[in-house]
Amino acid sequence: GINAEYGGEMVKTLLVIECSPNLNWYATFEGVKLHGEEIIQVEQAEWQDVSLCSYGRESGVVVTMKRAKNPLKGTSQEKQRTVKIDFVLLRSVSRGIHHQDSRNLLFGLFHANVPSVNSLQSAYMCLERPTVYGALLGIQQKLGVKKFPLISQTYYPSHHEMLITPEYPLVAKVGHAHSGYGKMKFSNQQDFRDFSSVCALHGDYVTVEPFIKWDWDGRIQKIGPNYRAFKRTSGNWKGNVGNMSVLEDLEMTSKFKNWADECAKLFGGLDILGLDFVHCETDNKLYILELNDTAIGLVHKYEEEDMEQMRDLVVMKMEAHFPSESSSKTSSKSEKNIESLTEEVNLLQEKVKQLEIRLRTEKEKAATAQQQSKEPSKKKKWFS
Repeated sequence: GINAEYGGEMVKTLLVIECSPNLNWYATFEGVKLHGEEIIQVEQAEWQDVSLCSYGRESGVVVTMKRAKNPLKGTSQEKQRTVKIDFVLLRSVSRGIHHQDSRNLLFGLFHANVPSVNSLQSAYMCLERPTVYGALLGIQQKLGVKKFPLISQTYYPSHHEMLITPEYPLVAKVGHAHSGYGKMKFSNQQDFRDFSSVCALHGDYVTVEPFIKWDWDGRIQKIGPNYRAFKRTSGNWKGNVGNMSVLEDLEMTSKFKNWADECAKLFGGLDILGLDFVHCETDNKLYILELNDTAIGLVHKYEEEDMEQMRDLVVMKMEAHFPSESSSKTSSKSEKNIESLTEEVNLLQEKVKQLEIRLRTEKEKAATAQQQSKEPSKKKKWFS
């Protein structure tokens, strides 16, 4: 809508939910306009700083954001603000550790049908490990084990079922947590039984995978039409834990691109994703571990470029969702022209039908006359 703060110009408000407070989306979107005419007002916040209310069709979603703990200088984060939002860029999962659970805020965005990148539906589906694994399993069933080497996995809804396990060593993961949290390696049945007794104190599900003795792990990153692949070596069996890991670029092969493209089709479409895998040093094979959605971490040397790619993706989605005023007028005029021309065509088609009927009638008359002219005349015979 029109915003007095921007001199009465048309403005669309973009809410960026970002888990890395040092990333500056205000700067990334600075000067960018929708269709070259409508300003994008950026509001950046973390989930814990957000409260909202959805008024559905009448007024959409109104969001209030607290002053950030460490605000980006010269931005609106230096104060509390309340805005009505038009679009959301989700760069943070709505559920984490330490009882961080903002799913009710995500549901508020659902309630008002707010457009977003990634989609709200995919963000919700990617919150839980079983739903993501089941979707990846679907890709494997489609392509085959060799073309999509997803690691095998066992799911236990509670500690009661934690009796039959894969062969040891194995890795157990508790609940939805990522980044190495709730993840343990076991070498024997006794230790796993002790672990299940701890799980009995909580209501979390548990997933179990065979432990792959890996020498490096990798990630395929996709942001819109842009791809990257990375290779990481680490001294810790949890590759994403500790500060001793070494990261390098990996060639983007057709195989990696195909994996990413198949994953991008999941949950109605993933515009941003990261697919993690490991390289086994014993059999020299790759095993796909898990899929990460819009909240993927960015490699520092590509951070600025990746943020610009996300910006371009968001602008493209916003322009598709919010057509320009000029294009709306042109579209309205075109619709009227189409309506007028359609009516004219209908009249002409009706006239053609009438002419076809007249033509058919005249042809029938002509055929009848021609037939009569060929028949011999029937004269009366006179008898004397």
